[in-house]
Amino acid sequence: MIIRRMSIKSFGKIRNRDLELSPGLNVLYGENESGKTTVHTFLRSMLYGITRQRGRAAKTDTYTTYEPWEDPASYGGILWFENGGREFRLTRSFHKNNPAAELYCIDDGEQLDVAQGDLDTVLGDISEAVYENTVSVAQLKSVTGQDLVRELQNYMASYQGTGDCSVDLGRAMQMLKMTRKGYQVQKERREREIQAEQEKLQMQMGYLSMEMEELKKKEAGTREKEKELKRQGGGNIQEELLQTIREKKRKAARLSRVFPLTILLTILLTVVCAFFLPMRILAVIPALLGVGSAIWEYKQIEQNAAQTRRMKRLLAKYRQKQEKLDWDLEGLTQNYTEKETARENLRNEFREYEAQAAMDTVQETEIQALNLAMFTISTLSEQFQMQVGGRLRDRTSRILSEITGGKYQEVLLDRDFHMTVNTQDRILPLESLSRGTLEQIYFALRMAAGELLCGEEQFPVILDDVFGMYDEERLAAVLHWLEKQGRQVIISTCNKREMEILEREGISFRL
Repeated sequence: MIIRRMSIKSFGKIRNRDLELSPGLNVLYGENESGKTTVHTFLRSMLYGITRQRGRAAKTDTYTTYEPWEDPASYGGILWFENGGREFRLTRSFHKNNPAAELYCIDDGEQLDVAQGDLDTVLGDISEAVYENTVSVAQLKSVTGQDLVRELQNYMASYQGTGDCSVDLGRAMQMLKMTRKGYQVQKERREREIQAEQEKLQMQMGYLSMEMEELKKKEAGTREKEKELKRQGGGNIQEELLQTIREKKRKAARLSRVFPLTILLTILLTVVCAFFLPMRILAVIPALLGVGSAIWEYKQIEQNAAQTRRMKRLLAKYRQKQEKLDWDLEGLTQNYTEKETARENLRNEFREYEAQAAMDTVQETEIQALNLAMFTISTLSEQFQMQVGGRLRDRTSRILSEITGGKYQEVLLDRDFHMTVNTQDRILPLESLSRGTLEQIYFALRMAAGELLCGEEQFPVILDDVFGMYDEERLAAVLHWLEKQGRQVIISTCNKREMEILEREGISFRL
């Protein structure tokens, strides 16, 4: 791929600026803050578009950073490039109210659809992440030596594990572990909640069982009282009292019939004796007998009535005791039934919690999926290490050897992704190397990864102020290496050293 021309209508601080580029080395020279990084960002935005962030992040995202204050409708530009032997023109408008992208093949006049992925196909489906992590290299201004060591190890480990250096394998595994831990915490919390609910239900069932046992004892005591009441009455006392009352009523009925007859007979006998007996005084005798008999019968009536009333009181008292016992038994039985029902409901609820505990939850499913993902990543990592890791190490080693004049001949990586470098004399850990050498290794890694990932149609190499830590010897070696690759290179710099070395070494370039 070769960038022929960039026409920047309005992007950041640059307006209405055309840049013609040659197929070989190109140097963008300018003071700091003159717009060199803006050009690189414009090129990336033309190839991959600009994703607008939302919320607070939108205040500092790429779109807002480079949106022109004046005439925002002209936010965009045109890019002419060659790829796969064909010439293309790519036009973009980044304006938020009217974003547009047009891809036109100059050779055959075909208009391609960017929204449907035609641009991705033309670019060989090289993602923006791969572009940013391989051929587009920025200066590591704020990165310390130790940070750069970790960056190199992560870069190599990620590529060996995934075949894509834009993916940080170690970070991916760490994120999976953190996510799994989150689900494990949720699972354990849920298990504790279920256990707490089950313990509460068991306690409630225990209280109900104790109360039911007390009710059983009270029922047994009440039935014992009922038996005692019957024993005190010599059997079925209620029936006996009723029988006695009936007999008293019959006796009262007989006495009630005899008493008037006795009085009447006494009167008749007294009258007859008074008229027919020669001595009237003798008539007193039947009168006295009749009166005595009447008095006796009256007393019998009164006594019978009193006995009847006593029998009725006994019967009423007995019935009252019996009714109370029956009411107590009925209340105890009903209370027992209610508590038994409540306990059974608690048992059913307890069984439901048991079923929930035995059932696979969302958290358990996620944990199993994460375990599978981690296992898969680990397995694929080993496979990729065998398939592509060796290719990356070999190519990185060759590039490093070339740009260091054979001083550092081989890059090594052990099973723990600890990187070392083989020199002519010994193997050195990254920590013992100079910052300049570390940046050479970083450059070699990205160039090797770019070659392996971008395929036959290589992207231009974009270098934005990357040679700040290079001495002249290192810089000359890298520039010679870039010239030999036959690829388009765009170098941004804020000093004249690169141009001086290019001229001194006889390397042609476009300024």
